[in-house]
Order: sequence, then C-alpha cells, then structure tokens
Amino acid sequence: MTRILLLLATGCSVVACGSPTASTTPAPAPGSGETFRSAECNGVADADVTRAVGGTLFTRVVVNDAGCFWQENTALGDVELGMGLSTWWYRGSDLDTERSLERDTGRTITELEVNGNKGFQASDGNACSVYVAKGGDVITWSVQTVNPGKLPDLCSITGTLAQLSQDRVN
Repeated sequence: MTRILLLLATGCSVVACGSPTASTTPAPAPGSGETFRSAECNGVADADVTRAVGGTLFTRVVVNDAGCFWQENTALGDVELGMGLSTWWYRGSDLDTERSLERDTGRTITELEVNGNKGFQASDGNACSVYVAKGGDVITWSVQTVNPGKLPDLCSITGTLAQLSQDRVN
C-alpha cells in the first residue's frame, strides 16, 4: 500500500500539478530573494494540518525534498482510498501552466494574492488547491476527499495552510 501511495503522490507532482521544467525562463538563483526559502513540508507541521482540518483525519505518509503528503484516514473495507492533503514546491514552473492544467480538469479558478505573491485557487466539490508563485517557484497546497462532508470547507483548509506556509517560507 505504501508503494501505491508513493506513486500517487509522485504522480500528482508530475501529472496533475505540471512539470517542474515547464517554464521557459530559468528559475532565479537560490539566495537571490526571488524564491521561497526551503523548509520541510513548506514550513507546515502535522499539528498545523490537524488544526486546519479540525481533527486527526490525515496522517503524514510522504516527506521528501519536493513536499509532503498526508493520507486521508478513509477506507472502503480494507482498501484505502488514496485521497489526502499535499504540498509541493515546483522550481522552474509558472502559474499559467498550473492554472491551465487545473482549468482543464474542470475546476473553478479564483485569482488571489498571499503575502504579496500572486496565486490562484482551483476547486470543485471534492477538491481545492491553492497555488502561490514567487520568482521561478510555485508552492501548492491541495486537499482531495471522497467525503467533503466530514471536513470543514476544503478551500478554507488549503487557504489556511497556504497562508501559514507563506508566513514561514516567503
């Protein structure tokens, strides 16, 4: 099951969220002040996730240099559903690529700004993602669930976590 979760998390970072090399402009050099500061899980801890979702409905199962994935503790019989909450950091990506991919899935797009950085929110009945860009970096927070009635408003979850992340890595 862990192998499936890793493939799911990796697949999201490449397919649903865009290729890290999609931009034609090179990413600014680290330390130039034009990128986010690196931090595990983009600066958000398990306790922050628990507060944002109002309980322990998610368990962190993936931590790597690109981000983190918290598995939703939901199953049908013995089969875990693979839904969850994630954050990823893409170097050399851009908002236009990510916006286009989200629009192609049929999600509603809402432009936003977080701590002076442009971004957007993409949502439907079972998912909400927030993307924020700085220089050649994009950080995203996303929640997907098969049972949104068990959670607070999905966009309030990702909005809260995106704001915490921006406060810590911007």
